Amino acid sequence: MKKFLGRVFASAAGLALLLCLSLLVMVAVSSEAPLEIEPGSILVLDLSTPISDRGIEPKLTDRMQGAETPLQLHRVTSALKLAAADDRIGGLFMHGAPSGIGWASVREMREAIQEFKDNNKPVYSWFPNLTESTFSFATLADPSWSAPFGTFMLDGFAAEVMYFKDLLENIGVEIQVTRVGKYKSAVEPFMLDRMSKANREQIENFTGDLFEVAMEDSASSLGVSREELRSRATERGAMRTEQAAEAGLLSGILYWDEVLEKLAELAPAEDGFAQVSFSDYLDATPNEKRESSGTVAVVFAEGEIYDGSGENGVAGDSVAKELRELRLDDEVDAVVLRVNSPGGSATASETILREMELLKAQKPVVVSMGNVAASGGYWISCKANQIFVQPNTITGSIGVFGMLPNCQGLLDEIGIRVETVRTGPLADMHSFFRPKTKEELAVIQSFVDDIYEGFLDRVADGRGMDRNQVHEIAQGRVWSGKDAVELGLADSFGGLQDAANAAAELAGLSDDFELDFPTEDPGVMDLLLESLIKEEETENLAGAAAPFLSLLDSFPRFGARNGVYARIPWEIRIR
Repeated sequence: MKKFLGRVFASAAGLALLLCLSLLVMVAVSSEAPLEIEPGSILVLDLSTPISDRGIEPKLTDRMQGAETPLQLHRVTSALKLAAADDRIGGLFMHGAPSGIGWASVREMREAIQEFKDNNKPVYSWFPNLTESTFSFATLADPSWSAPFGTFMLDGFAAEVMYFKDLLENIGVEIQVTRVGKYKSAVEPFMLDRMSKANREQIENFTGDLFEVAMEDSASSLGVSREELRSRATERGAMRTEQAAEAGLLSGILYWDEVLEKLAELAPAEDGFAQVSFSDYLDATPNEKRESSGTVAVVFAEGEIYDGSGENGVAGDSVAKELRELRLDDEVDAVVLRVNSPGGSATASETILREMELLKAQKPVVVSMGNVAASGGYWISCKANQIFVQPNTITGSIGVFGMLPNCQGLLDEIGIRVETVRTGPLADMHSFFRPKTKEELAVIQSFVDDIYEGFLDRVADGRGMDRNQVHEIAQGRVWSGKDAVELGLADSFGGLQDAANAAAELAGLSDDFELDFPTEDPGVMDLLLESLIKEEETENLAGAAAPFLSLLDSFPRFGARNGVYARIPWEIRIR
């Protein structure tokens, strides 16, 4: 007992010391001298840094998978716009391969970079290898350089979907399914060994739209026709960077040291060239409180939707609480819900939608859809005052399914027997250890049918559409943002700032409104765990666990209370 108490007190003392050190670091950081930027400095943006909506530091378990701390998308676009008017900033230089930036986010960043250019400030880039995403940024640069013997890939988009049916059969796991909607293909990877005709149709449709938007944006910036770019993508697909430069798609070919020399000529300094890193510039331009006509608060719904509370993903109770607090906050005039979610639990989605309705009854609430806002992500959005999308947002997927694993075969193989005592014939209906009976499947199918009907009702009511019209475009089908506006599922094209402007206008605020973002603090337990594991040990764990964790990422959270989900197809990887 004494040893146990000793360990407890030692841990408490260690945690207290850790917190004190953290406070000292915070004080030291806050007392640092302001960043000095030489006039004419070049702002350096490394696109290999991940960018996300929330931009919060990943948890310890995420870092075990090698996750980096992403930049917040809105802060990146705001800083670019601020730099456009900053007399100290003489230009922008982009390099590095885009990492974890979705296509809708790419479009928001392009708009901010274009505003930088429109302020008569030059943009430069150097990418040793180029794909559609890298090229999308390079077309904004003049000059745009690349490296010798690099690759220039403009070969179109490919969507890859993994199918697990044979694997599951081999290990003795059966997936029983209930669903509604011709296109509700989220369950396909677990019950089929290949893509269905309906799923192939919808994926071809929205990937085609996403590719068209990418080609149109790049062609416009480059000053060539979209048809010319499409021709290169479909007929040739890949070439060396030297060939791309000869074709006028790049400005020239330079080694990295030659790039540095060029930049030194453009912005001379004693050591290299006058520059400021994007992260330093962000740190030097914090979100400060100022006098304003009112406040528009932002709520993030980023990740899979699941029941209960939590910090990762979209926890139904946690997001609902956040919306409720903003509804009751007299200092908040309007709200923007930024959705970047493939969906998840139908129950959790309804929990969030209920708070959206209550909020809308008192204050304007506008949805800004990011890279993906589909199924449950659309459910929580459908009753907002307005919905903004990018043309290449993935949305829709108005459909529902139930997925019920049966691990009996696996248990038999490894010699485990499960005995059950129940008070009624349906008491263990959601057990993973046996198959569902026809009667049980009928009960679950009735849940799925009822929830789908409710989904249609909510969309029809929120969007002011005829219910039959909603059913016609629902069926679990995934749409692009371009289609969503044409079909009436969304109102306008635009990013988070456009949604905030619309919310402010609905609230009667002038242009000087304040945009308020939630603050994120690491949990005490995460800090404690991090202090106990050395950085190199975390990296070793990441290398060992990465393949296994990557496979787990392909599976949904089996946390829905009734086993019913509103989610798009698992892990569609578009490259």
